[in-house]
Amino acid sequence: MKFLRLLSINALVLLLLLSIVGTVAYYSQVRRIKTFFKLTGENHVAYLQYDSTAMFVHKPNIKVYENWGKPNQKFNGERRTNNLGFREDHDILEKKENEYRILVTGDSHTDGALRYNNQSFINVWEKHLNKADSATIYNGINGGTAYYTFRNYLGFIKKYSYLKPDIYLINIFTGNDFRETFLYEDNRTSFNTIYKNLNLRLKKRILAIGAKKFPLTQGIDQTLYFKSFPTDKEKALVIAKKYLLAIKQLCEKENIRLIVTLLPSKTETNASFKEEIKANYTISEKDINTNLYITNSLITWLNTEAIENFNLTPVLKQANEKVFWDHDLHINDNGHRIIGEYLFNKVIIEN
Repeated sequence: MKFLRLLSINALVLLLLLSIVGTVAYYSQVRRIKTFFKLTGENHVAYLQYDSTAMFVHKPNIKVYENWGKPNQKFNGERRTNNLGFREDHDILEKKENEYRILVTGDSHTDGALRYNNQSFINVWEKHLNKADSATIYNGINGGTAYYTFRNYLGFIKKYSYLKPDIYLINIFTGNDFRETFLYEDNRTSFNTIYKNLNLRLKKRILAIGAKKFPLTQGIDQTLYFKSFPTDKEKALVIAKKYLLAIKQLCEKENIRLIVTLLPSKTETNASFKEEIKANYTISEKDINTNLYITNSLITWLNTEAIENFNLTPVLKQANEKVFWDHDLHINDNGHRIIGEYLFNKVIIEN
């Protein structure tokens, strides 16, 4: 009898402790998410500002210096924005009569881990267009912004449609844009969302004990998330399609040509890296191909909706040089150059 009583007391104490830990963890995660969207972090304050339409945008006329990397691959450069907060060296003024504007958005890959603004694929594309046609002024505007996903892409064109772009190009990063859709909805602090985020954080900490510490957010994080919550793949696609349909309707109304590019993560373009990730994080072949599955599903839908799209996986996969930074797995200057040249050759522009 005493043993059972003691066992019951211990079980009750353990349950109480677990409840306390769970409650603290829950509200800690709620605070993390709310803090992110309030843009109060050190890096956010320096570079981003709240926007009621796009959720957040770059601050205008700033320079943020960066210095990071490993001994075998150092990076130093600056994030410079123009009068409207775009990653451009020149200000955006009133549109000229013979000016052809290409407004581009995307997440941090489009924003660019680059030393100079003119190294972005948008500016590489612009340079080739202007060299090939001297009668028209082609103006590529880089509106890529770190952390963006589908909800931001809709808000971005709503905010900047007054610039009268001829093309609106969305560079979807298929390595994390889908997993992030849930965090950008209004129920981002619901119990279900918080539970899934805590589950993933715990899983990453456990896996990191016996694995090399790659920057998980650039493709691997999404793979691990959908491995734990496979039904969310279709839910993420539903959210993505909702925003893309709204963007399509707005572009049709404003007579803007909509183009979607699909940017893969390093896992989809480098076979040896893919095998390394599988081994370090004990991921099956089916799970490691999750990003490819989502990409192909979206491409099928884009084609059905007659939304012009270009899959960047083949062109980056066949590159003979490194196209991603080793340090943080963002596309590097080689990747941007290859994409810019690819778009110049593939996108037919008729004035």
